Amino acid sequence: MQFRDRRRVIQIIRTTYDPALKRGRSEVIGKIEKDAPSIPEKLRKSCSDEELAEIEAWLADRETSQRTETILDETGMLAQRMSHAADYFRNHPQVIQGDKQAALYAAEILLAWEDLKKAMRKAGYPKSRLAKEQEERNSS
Repeated sequence: MQFRDRRRVIQIIRTTYDPALKRGRSEVIGKIEKDAPSIPEKLRKSCSDEELAEIEAWLADRETSQRTETILDETGMLAQRMSHAADYFRNHPQVIQGDKQAALYAAEILLAWEDLKKAMRKAGYPKSRLAKEQEERNSS
């Protein structure tokens, strides 16, 4: 099976050996919408159990890689967003303006920050190591 990624669909291609041509012959046996990646009934009927398993595995891998890519992109932007949040809180002190929205944001951010610190430490990024790496980057 081959999977051809097109603009809005993923084409599913079966290659079979043609003895008359003495080479493989490819045929598009179906397509899957990218926006709703599920196997249509027509495609299910035209595939064997092995082919269906291969399609399902490919779709699962695709979803995992897209999710990982999204998380990686968001993680890369986190430091910049934290800097923006710091600027926001510097300019919106609760004591002076009584900004209730800022207080809600602060509570949510503090909870998320604690969770992030735990996850980073569990992943092997202790505080001292991070500080040391930051110092090395700043001195370079």
